[in-house]
Amino acid sequence: MRGFVGPSRAGEEKPLWHYDRYTGRWTTVATSEIGQGIGFYDYSSGTDYSAVTHPDSVWVRLENDFPRVREELKANRFEQWETRKDFLVEFMHMLTARSPLAMQQHELEVRKLRGMTVTSIADDRKSLTVDSMIPRPLPETKVRNWVISRMLEDVKKGAFWSSNLYWCLRYTDNEAEPFCTTDQAAVLRGEAPGPAPNERVPLELVHHPESLVIFPLSWQACMFGSPRKFDKAYDIAAPEQLVGLRAEQKQNCNRFVLATTRF
Repeated sequence: MRGFVGPSRAGEEKPLWHYDRYTGRWTTVATSEIGQGIGFYDYSSGTDYSAVTHPDSVWVRLENDFPRVREELKANRFEQWETRKDFLVEFMHMLTARSPLAMQQHELEVRKLRGMTVTSIADDRKSLTVDSMIPRPLPETKVRNWVISRMLEDVKKGAFWSSNLYWCLRYTDNEAEPFCTTDQAAVLRGEAPGPAPNERVPLELVHHPESLVIFPLSWQACMFGSPRKFDKAYDIAAPEQLVGLRAEQKQNCNRFVLATTRF
């Protein structure tokens, strides 16, 4: 989120402009005040962390490298962005795979599972005993841990869905006419019918000719992905593109917009 702090407000205690969709109001916030939740990625209480994959270990490399890569590219108006394209797409995938929406989708799927508890295993390990022959919903502790585990596996698999997409980057130098970000780090725009609420986006929708993946990197730059090749892989953003994208983000965000200025 620090990439969406404009130079004119860099020294402010609360440098980001925050739009709340529910109240329709703009306020100023610090990066530490927004987009976080205590225990959001924690396993269920009582889980032995030595026996599971710790979430921080999965995304620490991407989290640590992204600010450095962003600043490196910013030095030349993101002109060399294609040299870092794979990393940027991987980082985007991580943000979407660990998002609240992704966790809701995993939870819906896990709650459909049914199981039984193994009470004993034979010495020869060829048979076992279960507590019931009737499968039942998983206990809440198992649901939580399965959701976290599935999310981490999704992050580790990487952005395989992006392999057939073309990418471009558009930039701006005008802090008063910036790119913005929302609680949805990346969004998919398209004319084809989308999935039902909280359901996963099918790959065929991502690869639909009219689909467009939008991933703002900072107030200065935004990546776009499409099954169709772009006329230019790198160019300054047209003013109408910036205005239209900001209006779209303000209308479609789930909770908030973060920007260098109010609009």
